[in-house]
Amino acid sequence: MSRRFPRVVGASLTFVVFISMPSSVSAHAQLESASPSPSAVLESGPTEVVLDFDDPVSPVPRSIEIYDESGNRLILEEALVADDDPTVMSAGGVPDLPGGIYAVVYRALSSDGHVVEGAYTFRVGTDPSAVDPSDLLDGLLDGSAGPSGLSWAMGIGRWLAYVGMSVLLGGLALMAGGGISSRRSVTLIGGGWLAAVAGSLVVFSLQGPYTVAGRWSDAWDPSLWSDVADTRLGKAILVRLSLLVVLAVLLLVLRGAFARTTTTWWRSTTALVGAGSVVSFAASGHLSTSSLSGLAVAVGAVHTSSVVLWLGGLSLVVGGGVLRSPDAPAVVARFSRLATWALPISVVTGLWQAWHLLPALSRITYSDWGKGLLIKVSLVVGVVTLGMFGRWLARRDDREGLRRLVAVELVLGVLVLAVTAGMVAKSPEVASESTVVEVALVDGDMIANLAVTPGRVGFTELHLIIESPAGSLRPVESVEMRMTLANSEIPTVVVPVEILGPNHFVGSLSVPYAGVWNVEILVSPDSTSSKRLTTDVTIVS
Repeated sequence: MSRRFPRVVGASLTFVVFISMPSSVSAHAQLESASPSPSAVLESGPTEVVLDFDDPVSPVPRSIEIYDESGNRLILEEALVADDDPTVMSAGGVPDLPGGIYAVVYRALSSDGHVVEGAYTFRVGTDPSAVDPSDLLDGLLDGSAGPSGLSWAMGIGRWLAYVGMSVLLGGLALMAGGGISSRRSVTLIGGGWLAAVAGSLVVFSLQGPYTVAGRWSDAWDPSLWSDVADTRLGKAILVRLSLLVVLAVLLLVLRGAFARTTTTWWRSTTALVGAGSVVSFAASGHLSTSSLSGLAVAVGAVHTSSVVLWLGGLSLVVGGGVLRSPDAPAVVARFSRLATWALPISVVTGLWQAWHLLPALSRITYSDWGKGLLIKVSLVVGVVTLGMFGRWLARRDDREGLRRLVAVELVLGVLVLAVTAGMVAKSPEVASESTVVEVALVDGDMIANLAVTPGRVGFTELHLIIESPAGSLRPVESVEMRMTLANSEIPTVVVPVEILGPNHFVGSLSVPYAGVWNVEILVSPDSTSSKRLTTDVTIVS
């Protein structure tokens, strides 16, 4: 027990060090820019909607829609992805739009199999509207995640696949060492196979209605099955199911004779097929779309393998009648050696994944994925602690005490897989807020309406509309814009300005840092005069 304690301390310190360091991160695809842009004021309606994401996306039915002030959907052409850039999705065929406020609603499938969706408004013309943009957006995304309970059903499916694969492969690995002759163990492993197949089929069939925000009945739509099969997630699940069929044949051989577990061909074939099944999980999640994806998937596969070996072996010890057999001491000792290697490997590889996917420890509670990670770490610490006491009970040959303790350890392990199943559906990185900053600046009879969109780090537009209460203001001659980050040594940024129409200007730039930026606007009504307007704008990360 004393030799194990430093490992726990070391793992905890490693967790803090790894997560505190910055790393390359990846999340579900996010919208980076759009045309028309959020809160844009246009002189005339657009002919198409173009959306630029930070990750490749695939369109789904009605990926891009436009709604008018009354909430009526306008018919557009089906959305397409640019041939030379899979991060750009567009839809043409926009009908003539009279003056007013319109909402763009988008939905697409990111490369990691998750849906990216959102909505924003733009205006055609400068005439005032009785509709509040936020009121127009309310309700447009209702039901966009599909039928009620769909996300829970998919989470249960992922959990079943994790648990089933652990019992199946981990149990087979422990049985391959010999000393287990109980038919109960084979039945338990067979149950793991059924759970792995059922969970994988649930996720595959429900991915269709999840993608298109459809109905429960869409789970039986063959056309959606075909669409899912074309995605990275769908291909990974189909490969996994094919390998599970091969494992079923190996299980039938196993039921015929336990001696098969000692033959070289059976061990080699089972290990090879099992490894491919494990890789199918890592090859379809967050790691597969992150930077250094090849290395990340390899580390993820090692992590999953170590968890499978530990949890599957543990399930066989608890539910396979091992502790009541004459060979119990030898089997428990073999499992203890396996767990001694598997648990530290799972911790180290898990820490690497967290370091790779999270930006920093300070942001770990910003997302549901980070909160789930903290819960998972707490459960793992409990598992390691129980493992230390388990080794002590094994040395004392206290089978009854060991049985109760490993049962609790098994429950914690199943909870770890439940948290993992929930984390798969969440993004490791906090989605940037697409806030719109709007402010009215007044100087005499001149009113300057400034809208900064999306109000976050990255590509940003500053829309400026100059008017007077009487509506008699003549077109101004020129406008200049500058931005300065408060309390920093960053030089003042000159914003390039374009004229979109009479007294309607737009400035475009890439904002490098979050913080409070001072926006300075120089308006020249004519060649002999100039007015200076300033305001502070908060840019989020």
